[in-house]
Amino acid sequence: MPVPKIDRALVPKGVTDDILEDFRNHLFMCMKHLGLGEPTPLQYLMAERLQDGGEEFQLQAGRGAGKSVLTSMFASWLLLRDPNHIVMVLSATAIKSTEFISMTRKILSLVPYMKHLEPGPNTADSAFGFNVECRSATGQDKSVFSRGISSQITGSHADTVILDDVEIEKNSETAEAREKLINKVWEIEQIRNPDRGLIRILGTPQSAESIYNKLRDAYPCHKFPAIMPDPDSVGQMRDVDSAIYDMGYEPGQSIQPERFTDELLAERKARVGPKLFSLHYHLDTSLADQDRYPLRLNDLLLIDLDREVHPKKLVWSSEPARDMPSFGLNGDIFSKPMWVSDEYVNYKQTVMFIDPSGRGADETAVCIASFGNGYVFIHELLGFDGGYEEALLKKLVNVAAEFPGLNLIRYEENYGDGMFGSLLRPHVAKLDGQVGLEGYRVSGMKESRIIAALEPVMGAHRLVMSRKAARDETNQKQITRLYETRGALKHDDRVDVLSAAVAHFEDTLGIDIDHQIALNDEKAYNAMVAEWEDDERRAPMILGNRSSGAARVKTLTPREVSNTVFGQRNAKPGNWSRPSSW
Repeated sequence: MPVPKIDRALVPKGVTDDILEDFRNHLFMCMKHLGLGEPTPLQYLMAERLQDGGEEFQLQAGRGAGKSVLTSMFASWLLLRDPNHIVMVLSATAIKSTEFISMTRKILSLVPYMKHLEPGPNTADSAFGFNVECRSATGQDKSVFSRGISSQITGSHADTVILDDVEIEKNSETAEAREKLINKVWEIEQIRNPDRGLIRILGTPQSAESIYNKLRDAYPCHKFPAIMPDPDSVGQMRDVDSAIYDMGYEPGQSIQPERFTDELLAERKARVGPKLFSLHYHLDTSLADQDRYPLRLNDLLLIDLDREVHPKKLVWSSEPARDMPSFGLNGDIFSKPMWVSDEYVNYKQTVMFIDPSGRGADETAVCIASFGNGYVFIHELLGFDGGYEEALLKKLVNVAAEFPGLNLIRYEENYGDGMFGSLLRPHVAKLDGQVGLEGYRVSGMKESRIIAALEPVMGAHRLVMSRKAARDETNQKQITRLYETRGALKHDDRVDVLSAAVAHFEDTLGIDIDHQIALNDEKAYNAMVAEWEDDERRAPMILGNRSSGAARVKTLTPREVSNTVFGQRNAKPGNWSRPSSW
């Protein structure tokens, strides 16, 4: 959709074609008459994009780049071309939106060839909007009018809708707040006139979960950072306007030295810190991810898990697992283990954890976890609709029955005062074998509690997740989008039950893995000795000079015993073979 056609019948004779046809020339004149000096090369680039960027897009620019003033001049230029054009401005607050109106009004009064557009004594004119004097069209919407993004905006209509910094820290801090904000943004599609409508979204990201990132698919993004991006930084390079690279600056240099010297930018970085500086000047959210979102897919150990045995030891690496889909933030992807032991042992314990949803919107979340040799193994991380229904209770027990070594089911009993356990108990009683059922309670702020349980275990690479559980998009997003603010996630049931599983094994996670393996080998050796010491034929072969028999052979070490006899004993019977991916 091009900018509106020129209505030459309403354009004063003194206005030249170069001003009417090219917004950059109008920008120059506005800056001159407002005493703001000549536009910088970066501002000329942004002006060019505002004019020819197409029907709809978003323009991100660093703090102090002048994008709001620039866009106010763009609005006045649209009115110059067509006085019947209608412009709506949305800002984070109603008060903030009036600043745009004030600037646009000032342009009409100070730029000589714009004075014919100034509101007259009988023309609507207020802090929240005005009509231009020579407007001929009728309608309830003013030529230029403003609203706060949270206000009632449906029912209005405009040819051009401008969103001017609708995202601020206050209205985007939690997942619920961001969802509410982005739903308001979608309303602009009902406001603009479909036959001549333009959308211009201006902003600076406030967090890694900025709504501007979520708007990218619908509204292509053009970034104009304050600093030339580093070509090795994916976050800095993402969505940078291609014209930036023709400006001749080296990576790390100021793109607007007329406004911000390299020294001034260095001072600001030192003052605000790397996280905010990255957001506000590089327009890069990746560093904010690292600071704010502590749980990362890259810290997990990822293998195909068996339900009865596990590798004796695993070694984490940073090599990407390219075959796994990733929904982590800004390049956070799964990695392959460097090494997986060929020797397998039985899990010490396998437990099912349940977080009932009750009657709320959350799922009933389920985690089946095992422990062994200092690792927590996550077999399943699931979500089911419903909470106390008979069909769901049966389904949960059926899932538990798929794990032969599972001997305990734990459920959160904070809500319902243990009612869920009472309803589940008769179904658990039907399981083969002895399976215990017990409730657990949690306290404190949920987000802090979850992170406290998961972050150290994941950081130490002790949390092993099955490829099946890891592949799930919901699982990935709940893990990686959690941060320490109340209400950070709208739905956090799965990561919550995952943290309950890890917390259950907390006391045993502090062990040294190699030391534990050695102790287990020693224990296995001693058990074998106890079993065979009365066997006159085999005891001398195994025990050597520790046996009372006459035969004397080389004494085997605990590890040698484990590698020969006991190791075979711990393997699964039959024709079982480990998955090739191990």
